[in-house]
This record gives sequence, C-alpha cells and structure tokens, in this order.
Amino acid sequence: MKLNDYFNRGFLPIYCEGDDGGGGGGDPSGGGSEGDVSVLDSGGSFTKEFYGSHGEENREYLSRYKAPSDLAKANVELRKKFSKNPDTMIEIPSDTSGDDVKAAWAKAHGRPETQDLYEYSLSDDNATKLGPLNDDKMAAFREFGHKKNWSQQDFKDVLDFYHTSVSADNDAFSAELKESADQRFEAGTAILEGQWLEGTDERTKAALAHLQKYGEIEVKGANGEMVNPLEKLFEESPNLKQSPWLTMIMDSMAQKMGEAGRVGGGDSGALSLDSINSQITEIRNQQAVIRTANPVNFKGNPQFKELEGRLKQLYQKKPA
Repeated sequence: MKLNDYFNRGFLPIYCEGDDGGGGGGDPSGGGSEGDVSVLDSGGSFTKEFYGSHGEENREYLSRYKAPSDLAKANVELRKKFSKNPDTMIEIPSDTSGDDVKAAWAKAHGRPETQDLYEYSLSDDNATKLGPLNDDKMAAFREFGHKKNWSQQDFKDVLDFYHTSVSADNDAFSAELKESADQRFEAGTAILEGQWLEGTDERTKAALAHLQKYGEIEVKGANGEMVNPLEKLFEESPNLKQSPWLTMIMDSMAQKMGEAGRVGGGDSGALSLDSINSQITEIRNQQAVIRTANPVNFKGNPQFKELEGRLKQLYQKKPA
C-alpha cells in the first residue's frame, strides 16, 4: 500500500524497509504489490523515491517534509487555516476552470445571484458634488461586476473609489478655474485703476448703468413668457457685473455715444460743463501717468495719442 492510500483512509502506516508494513500479515516489502516503491527508510524518514513519486514538478514542494508526521501536521494545519469546516474549501478558478468551479467560487465569494441585487448609494458629500446617479451607468456597472464575480462589498468599494476620485478631480479643476478667473479680474482691475485713478468707482457705476439702460430688453421665450436677456446673463454669471473688462467695454461705448455725464437724461446729447471739465481733468491725470513712465517719448505712446483725441473732442463740446 502506498502512502497516499493511507492518507485517504485517514491514518499513517509504520512503513519502513524490512518492516511488515504495519498492516499485519503483509510481506516484508511493506504490504504492497510487486513493484511498489518504499517511501520510508529504516529511520522513518522519506526516501528519495518518495520525493520523485509525484512528478518532478512536485519534488521541491515535497522535499520540505522529512517524515510522515511533518506531512500530516501540514495537511491538518492547512485544512484548519482555510476553513473551520474543511469540506467547504473552494477551488480558486482559472481561465480553464469549468462553469461549476466558477459558480462555486462566486457563491462562496458572496456574489449576488443576480446583478440587480447589487445596492449602492453615494455618500452625502459626493451626492452634493456629483448629483444623482445615472441609471444607465449603474446598470452597466452591475452587469460588469456580476461578470467579474464581485461581492456586494467589492461593488461598493469600486464605486466609492471611482466617485471619490471624480469628485477630487472636479474640486481640483474648479480651484484652477477660480484661480485663473481671479488672476484675470486682478489684471483688469489694475488696468482700470491705473488709467482712471480716483474716478474708477464713479466710472464703473456709469458703465453698468449704461449697460442696464441699453441692455434691458425683453424677448418672448419658448413658453410664451417674456424673458429679460440681461437678467439671464447675470444669473448665469453673477460676477459679470464686477468684471473690469466689461466695465471698460461699456465705458468706451458710453463715451462714444456721448452718454457719460449726460444732463437730465434727455435726448439732446448735451454734456454739462462740470462733466466735461471732470473728464478733461481725468484724462490729464492719465496723461501725467504716461509722462512719468516715459518722459522722453511719452507722445509716441498710442494711449497718450488716444487721450489727446478725446481731449480735443471734449474741448469742442464745451459750451461757447
């Protein structure tokens, strides 16, 4: 009888060379048939023949065991390690495993019987940042997870990781957009304050008033209700009212249309003398800044030339 046969029967033999095999009444070869290989030497240790008896690919693994007691102990510990009940040990499937092996492993791993049994909900933080889950995408995730034999915990862990990563990316992108917007705002404000000096606040208010005067229109929406496009624009972009770039555009339009400092809001287009003198003083101040920055060639500065043209127009508008 070979060692494996004893293992299958649940006990170990005293199986040494010259012994009767411990089976009672066997022949001196160990109780086996002619041609059996003795696996124990006279000292009770495995022989070289034993280590090669299960193929060369297993020789190195078997060589760690010196005697039957070592092999028995390892076998018992392994069964205890994998399960309290050794009969419930499941084979881990490979690409070549049969459907029955894969199904048994999926069940033991905790995969739901059907994909629609997977449950998932966003954390409060991610729900606020990402909005509601997409039903079509969740159905695709459930199908994918079921094919991959995911347990309910696997399903939750993967989706938590995905949504947390997306939320973090969105936060980083929003921070970059805000930083870029702040930089543009600061650059525009610096230009305004550099050109308009102490008249910046008043001129900004006048530019916004000009926008509201000519931008306040109503159009009929798809549902038949009247819509104010300017209000909608400010709803979409609340910071637009404070945009220095828009302020410059509207101020330029107001100047060209003769709206800045208009008296009484009438249609005559006449400017008050005080308004003209105020604008002249402001332009002179802007020119002074340019002269200070380039005292040698300030007249070659395009902005200085533009200011000169505006001065000439203002002097022409002065009442006689």
